[in-house]
Amino acid sequence: MANSSAYSLAFHRGLGVPIYPASSLAVNKYLSAKSIGAYAPNAYSKSNFAVVANGVVSGELSKWMNEFFPSNNWSDNQPTQPQQTKYYGGEERIAHGAGNAMVLAFSGSSSATGPYYKPEISVLATLLGGKSTIKWSPGFSLLSKVAAKHPGVNITTKSDIFSDAGLLKITLTGTAKDIRDASSEIINSIKTIANGVSKEEFQKAKALAKFKELEFGQNVSNGLEYTGAGLVSGGKAYQIDEVAKKVDAVTEEQVKTVSRLLCYILKFPSTNHL
Repeated sequence: MANSSAYSLAFHRGLGVPIYPASSLAVNKYLSAKSIGAYAPNAYSKSNFAVVANGVVSGELSKWMNEFFPSNNWSDNQPTQPQQTKYYGGEERIAHGAGNAMVLAFSGSSSATGPYYKPEISVLATLLGGKSTIKWSPGFSLLSKVAAKHPGVNITTKSDIFSDAGLLKITLTGTAKDIRDASSEIINSIKTIANGVSKEEFQKAKALAKFKELEFGQNVSNGLEYTGAGLVSGGKAYQIDEVAKKVDAVTEEQVKTVSRLLCYILKFPSTNHL
């Protein structure tokens, strides 16, 4: 519920909304039979579709494409020019008896095939981290050390990416006291990155970010999905080696710049802070 609330505040509608939304989302404000009917002719236009296949004969693919998607079935309407999803931001508190959760979310990066890809966001996410991937060890990330000091809280950092926007999320779940105590240390951790971390910590974070990108990209279905989204939004196919090179090229100064921006945002919670 906290995650859905964060997305609703960040983008108001669309991105991050689950198929079965929580009751806290303002769905009725944006959806109606009339609005869906008006949207359909523009959405179902040829330029909004990309067909991507793996391990098939191109001639066979063309044959079935022509049979199932004949040209006379496409809408004649011209699709509306896509605009970047706008980030709004805000703050919300929801009372719930099942537990405690807190989400700090910031405007992030688009997918690698999108026009607003920022590989430094993924490096920052691994540098912050949270739950350790190493058994019996708190790990090297800054927030894994915070979590080790507060055993009653679970902390994760993730960069959620979409075709033209993204959200950098720090999620805390656990006891109210541990969340309160850990949240102040999270802000201090962001300040630490803004002032500069050790070369070893930075290189470890960049290596882990690159590994995660390669691990994600080697999955065939992920590659097909990214390629399709890239072809629709910008005519660009997903190239895993290019993504790895971009992560490799991230500098410490880029990560420090993003961290400084987050520190600036956190000073004004009423307008920018989730």
